[in-house]
Amino acid sequence: MRAWRFRLSSSLLFGVAFIWLVCGVGYFFYLGASTPSDLHENDDEAEEARLEGERARRALELQDSLKNEQRRDEDIIHAVQAAAMPQKAEGTLETGIGEVAGKQDYSSVELDPQRRKQGYNDYGFNEALSEAIPLRRAVPDFRHSLCKRQVFPLAELPTASVIIIFHNEAWSTLLRTVYSVVNPLRTPPQLLKEIILVDDFSDKEHLKEKLDAYMQLNLPKVVVVRNPRRQGLIRSRLNGAARATGDVLLFLDSHCEVALGWLTPLLARIYESRTAVVIPVIDVIDMDTFKYQGSVSNIQVGLFSWDLIFRWSGISEAEKNRRKSFIDELRTPTMAGGLFAIERKYFYEMGTYDEQMEIWGGENMEMSFRIWQCGGTLEIMPCSHVGHIFRKRSPYTFPGGIDHVLTKNTVRVAEVWMDDYKELYYKRRPDVRGRHVGSLTERKELRQRLQCHSFQWYMENIATEVYIAGRKSVAWGIIRNPQSDLCLTSKDSLSPNAAIKLAKCNESDISQKFDLTQKSELRYEDYCADASRKTAKKPVVFSPCHGQRGNQEWEIIDDGTLCHHNLDMCLDSYTGNEAMLSACDPKVPSQLWAFKYSKQ
Repeated sequence: MRAWRFRLSSSLLFGVAFIWLVCGVGYFFYLGASTPSDLHENDDEAEEARLEGERARRALELQDSLKNEQRRDEDIIHAVQAAAMPQKAEGTLETGIGEVAGKQDYSSVELDPQRRKQGYNDYGFNEALSEAIPLRRAVPDFRHSLCKRQVFPLAELPTASVIIIFHNEAWSTLLRTVYSVVNPLRTPPQLLKEIILVDDFSDKEHLKEKLDAYMQLNLPKVVVVRNPRRQGLIRSRLNGAARATGDVLLFLDSHCEVALGWLTPLLARIYESRTAVVIPVIDVIDMDTFKYQGSVSNIQVGLFSWDLIFRWSGISEAEKNRRKSFIDELRTPTMAGGLFAIERKYFYEMGTYDEQMEIWGGENMEMSFRIWQCGGTLEIMPCSHVGHIFRKRSPYTFPGGIDHVLTKNTVRVAEVWMDDYKELYYKRRPDVRGRHVGSLTERKELRQRLQCHSFQWYMENIATEVYIAGRKSVAWGIIRNPQSDLCLTSKDSLSPNAAIKLAKCNESDISQKFDLTQKSELRYEDYCADASRKTAKKPVVFSPCHGQRGNQEWEIIDDGTLCHHNLDMCLDSYTGNEAMLSACDPKVPSQLWAFKYSKQ
C-alpha cells in the first residue's frame, strides 16, 4: 500500500458528521440573536449560515442512514462528498424491473418478437430489452474488499476528460453509458472535467438534433462533436482528444456502464506515474439479457496472436511474484483498446495514434507495442471495473471491407514495430507481404526520436508468455486431408473443450494454420488438440496447452497418419465436419494428412 492510502473508519465519519451538526445548530442560535438590520447588512453571512444549516441537516440524515443501512466504506465517502454540494437528479441511482440489490433479472419483460429481431439486426445486441430497462440502474460491485478501503487525495488527483466515440449507437446504451459516468456515487464530480461524445457520421435520426437537445437540457458536462464524414475510431478519438481540457484522456466505448469506484484508481496511478497507461477490469454486460457479469479474482491480461489479434490470457508467474497485493497494478503486454486512460500531455508526447490507419483494428496493438518499447507501462487496475457489451458480430460497415482495413493496419504495425519478428506475422499472413499501406516514414522517425527498445526486448521482458509459432515446430501450416481437401480449422471453435472442426482448405485462412511442436503438441496459439480414453469416440477437442504430453501428444507417422500417442489411434476426417479418432489404418484415405511445411 502507498503512504497516502489509509483505511477510513466509520467512527471518523460519524465524528465529522456530528461536528457539522453542532456547528450548524450553533450558528442558527447566533443568527437568532441578531436584529433584522444586522441580518440585512450581513446577507452574505446569512446565506452562509443557511448553507451551513443545510449541510448539517444533510449530515444528520447521512448519519441516520449509515446506522440503519451499514453502507460500505466507499459509499460513505462518496455520500459525504455529495452531502457537501448540491446534486442534480440525473446523478441518482434508479432501480428497474426485476432489479434487487444489484442483481438484474429482466426475464419477465415482454418484447415484441419483430421489435426484438430488428434490435439485433441494427445493433448486434438485444436493443429492445435495453430500451425497456432503466437508463440509470445499479450494477453489482465486483471489487476486492481491499479496494473498498482505499482512500485517495481527491484534491490532488488530475481531472479527466471522458471521450466516447459512437456511430449509429442505440439511444439507450449510449445514454446509459453517459449516466453511469456522471453518477456522483461512481465518479467524484470534481474529477470529471467533461464528457466528449464524438459522432462518427451517424445517420440515425435519434443521434442528431434530438441528442443535442437532450444533452443541453439534461447533461451540461457533455459536449457533442460531429465528424463531417465517416472517419473511424482512430481519427474520431483524435478529434475528441483535440477538444479535451482535462489532465487525463479517458476513452470509453459507447455501450458501457462504469461501476462504483471506477475512476479514482485510474487517476491515482497516473498521478503516481505519468507514463502509466491504465486500463479498468472489463466486466461483461450480456448482449442478450443485459445482466452485468464480473469476477473479483478472475482477472486476465492481454496478449496477442501472430496475426496481431488481441486475446486474453492468464497472469504469468513472474507477474504474480512481482505484485505484493491483489490490488496492485497488473502489468499487461497488450490492451483490448476500447477502454483506457492516459495523461493528455503524454498521449501527444508518445505520438497519439497512427493517423494513416483506417477505421478500426490493429491500433490497440500499435499503441501497446509503442508504450512498452518506448518507456511507458500498460497496467490493469484491479480496483477499477467497467462493464462492456461484447457482440458476436459488428453491425457496422467498413469502407473497402473489414479485411482490407485490418490488413492495412496490422501490416503497418508489423513493419514499424516488430523488426525481424514481423516474419512470424507474414508466416500467418503470406498473402499480405508487399501490400502497399502508405508511407511508414513518420512512424519510424517517431520510434527513433523516442529511442525505443527493440521488439526482441519486448518479447524477452514483457510478452514472455506469447507462443512463437513455428520456432519450435517440426511441422506447421495447414493440415490437409488430400482425399477430401478438408483441413483442420480453429474458426468459431477456439475455446476449451470445443470440437476441432474441418473446413475446405484455404491457405490464406489463418484459422487453419497449426503447429506440431517439438513437444509433440498439435497446437493453435495457446490451444492444443486433446483426447482421452473417455472421449475417444467423440470429436478431438481444443484444450489449453499444458506441455505435459499425455492426452495432448501427437506424432506424424511415415505412412501419412497423425497418431495420438497415448491412445494409439489416428486422426480421421470421415465425418466431413469434425476431427475424430479411429483405429489406425494407413489404407483408409480419411486418415492421411499432410502439413504445408515440415522439417522432416
